[in-house]
Amino acid sequence: MWHYVIPHFTSFLKELQLSDDDRANANGKAERIAKSLFSKYYPNQTFSSASYLIVGSYGRGTASRPCTDLDLLFILPNGEWDRIARLTGNRQSQLLREVKEALIWSCPRTDLRADGQVVLAPFETYAVEVVPAFRLHDGRFVTANTADGGSWQFSNPVAEYDNLRAGDLASDGKATHLTMMAKAWNRECNVGLKSTSVEVLASVFASQWIYRDKGTFWYDWMIRDFFAFLFAYLNGSTQIMGTDRIIPLGDEWKSKLESAYNRALKACEYEHADRGLSAAIEWQKIFGSQFRTMMHLLSALAAAR
Repeated sequence: MWHYVIPHFTSFLKELQLSDDDRANANGKAERIAKSLFSKYYPNQTFSSASYLIVGSYGRGTASRPCTDLDLLFILPNGEWDRIARLTGNRQSQLLREVKEALIWSCPRTDLRADGQVVLAPFETYAVEVVPAFRLHDGRFVTANTADGGSWQFSNPVAEYDNLRAGDLASDGKATHLTMMAKAWNRECNVGLKSTSVEVLASVFASQWIYRDKGTFWYDWMIRDFFAFLFAYLNGSTQIMGTDRIIPLGDEWKSKLESAYNRALKACEYEHADRGLSAAIEWQKIFGSQFRTMMHLLSALAAAR
């Protein structure tokens, strides 16, 4: 029984993992953008990698293929705060436009856009979201929000990272694995949950799941039980770690959740019965074509007989 669970989920996670080329591509673009901004805001200084942070899912290690965006926090000199404070009108919008203009020379063929809280650089392989920020003494950052006349808001990428690591420590790495798989469902089925909410929910679940100390052999049940766990969050909310910002979840995704849960129930029954192909087909309805290795292998074996 359950003969296919380990190869199924081992192959799926391997398919989701970023390749070395993916990482090199992303890191190269991040450094290129950071150097361009560094030359503007730190003139006559030698470039320092401490001037920027790769944050978001890539920075926390939960990004998966296909990875479509990269969040870059560029740390402005504290002296810039006073200069920007003296501007009139929407200071935050002016800051983003200034950052955009500073990037034009290094990204001449990229359609740069100042959009809400970021400057978006949509490269062919990655869309880099550049967030200019001021570092506070307590580890938080102040970032711009151009909406409603402009305002400042807090972010705390260290707290977000620490929250995920705590979930991983409590569950032998399941918080990261579950986040990556749940994001595949979120993307494949157009669930509509924000990526940061998916990560928070996966971390909470993994930390308290009754089988959190078990291995990959239990991952079919983990997916099934995670979907059951999510029903309690319909019309609920998640909090961005280290801040007081709340993300309402609504219930527009209820039907997507019900469908995923029912398919996971069926897939678990097939896994128990060692019906590997049938199980893989159900998992693929949840996660998409990246859940594919065993199904293709079994089809090939059948064709070869």
